[in-house]
Amino acid sequence: MFFIVMVALPGIINAQIKFTYDNAGNRIKRELNNSLVQLDAKVLLRGGYRPGQANMASDLQTYFSANSGLLPATDPYEGNVVYNNIGNPAGVAGSVVDWIKIEIRDAANPAAKLQSKSLLLKPNGSIVDIDGTLPKFIGQNSPVRIAVFHRNHVAILSNPIASFNSGTTIYDFTTALNKASQLPGDVPQMGIINGKWYMWAGDVNSDLNVDATDMSIASNDFLAGLYDQYLFTDITLDGGVDATDGNIMNNAFLNGYYSTLINYEP
Repeated sequence: MFFIVMVALPGIINAQIKFTYDNAGNRIKRELNNSLVQLDAKVLLRGGYRPGQANMASDLQTYFSANSGLLPATDPYEGNVVYNNIGNPAGVAGSVVDWIKIEIRDAANPAAKLQSKSLLLKPNGSIVDIDGTLPKFIGQNSPVRIAVFHRNHVAILSNPIASFNSGTTIYDFTTALNKASQLPGDVPQMGIINGKWYMWAGDVNSDLNVDATDMSIASNDFLAGLYDQYLFTDITLDGGVDATDGNIMNNAFLNGYYSTLINYEP
């Protein structure tokens, strides 16, 4: 079965998208016209790294078995996006670290949110849609920025992207610190490991900074001995809250890490 969605918003190029679904409700095909932009973005999460591994771990996807993990089928960002095979590395999206969210924002006024999508993060940092392809966004007539959010990491914002109206846009945050925008006086927006830049961990309440509130929430979960759950306080994305999560959070708290996006909040 398939559905066709027509999109026409003020200041935004018209777009038509055709979605095809299998019997389980998974989207397996998407057709689009040239007024959509394909985004090839890459980010890394500090918590997803394991010593001696080149890519992030996908422990949450196969926590119990090859087809049974802790990742929820519905995204945690209230986007109502469903991927029924989230626990299956052989599904159309392949190996998955976690859900992630991308917002397209106005370049001149980053407080203006133009589009938002809940997507999937792969171990190498690539971001894909639930059908395993690169996500598509409605083309814009003016420059944009990309904002990336994860449920327990500090959000990052790209530099202005001059053209975002057709074709494929490539943006790799992992290649340099200055790929993440920051205002003068702001703390560094990313850290480096294995020669690649990653998002800071520890913002468990998604308020764009790592503060005493985050530490208190994490401490309570640690003292409760929580595990075998999809936890916002599970910084290392391994299914439980332990001392390793606490150490990473404590480092972020002591360094006062926060997102430059906090400058554009109401």
